[in-house]
Amino acid sequence: MAKQLRDIEPIRPLLAHRPLAVFSDIDGTLAPIVPDPQDAQVSDRGREALRDLMAQGVGVGLITGRDLAKAHEMTGLPDAWYAANHGLTLSIGGVDETPEAAREFVPRVRDVIRETAGVEDAGVSIEDKGPIVAFHYRRAPSPGEARSAIEAALNASAAAASFRVHEGRMVVELRPPLDVDKGTALEELAGRMRAGAVIAIGDDRTDVDMFRRVTALREGGTPGATVAVDSPEAPDEVLDGADYSVDGVAGVEWLLGEIARALRVIATSGR
Repeated sequence: MAKQLRDIEPIRPLLAHRPLAVFSDIDGTLAPIVPDPQDAQVSDRGREALRDLMAQGVGVGLITGRDLAKAHEMTGLPDAWYAANHGLTLSIGGVDETPEAAREFVPRVRDVIRETAGVEDAGVSIEDKGPIVAFHYRRAPSPGEARSAIEAALNASAAAASFRVHEGRMVVELRPPLDVDKGTALEELAGRMRAGAVIAIGDDRTDVDMFRRVTALREGGTPGATVAVDSPEAPDEVLDGADYSVDGVAGVEWLLGEIARALRVIATSGR
């Protein structure tokens, strides 16, 4: 079970390793959850903290279920590295990478959307994310009925059978059946950064893959820590899978700011 961070002393030893890499989910971690997912934005405080970290040489990787264009729009951080669509699209130094195996699913997503359009009558919002399609039901008058409508529509869709079904916070996603997730994305980005230590922050089930990968890196000799974002909607497995926790997006903002301040002290003192 994650221990609540009240100061950064437990993770301070990681700050001595160079380069330090900080990996974070976006929705529910850097951006507050809002009724319409399209309205979500990273807070000014969080954005400035990440800019501060990058200015001090910290590798910042934003690992998200959003597509790349939306992730850029939400964060306003063109210099960060990204793993969008749960790692199916990487953006490293401004160069975007999507494997051909993922691109092949783009037309199948359009077929799924056409075959499941009726779920919108239940208050479901369908999001086309290229090789992934997401069914959001947070705004539905009856979320339970909306979730059932999604399940029925997917069972009746021939195109949906080509995908794997994943659950998130008030969202059902169809993703290509590829061995790619936020954990593999974290490892890829950390490797390219040549990270000396890693910190991963997330709030949802998909972020547990990041936490597991940090554990594996730690066992392989790369120091690291995982931080869960606690909230009334946080799944138990997120808190169970992390080393530490903070309270909500405000807690993440506090943590990033404290890391930035501690790094400045280290730089000033020469330690």
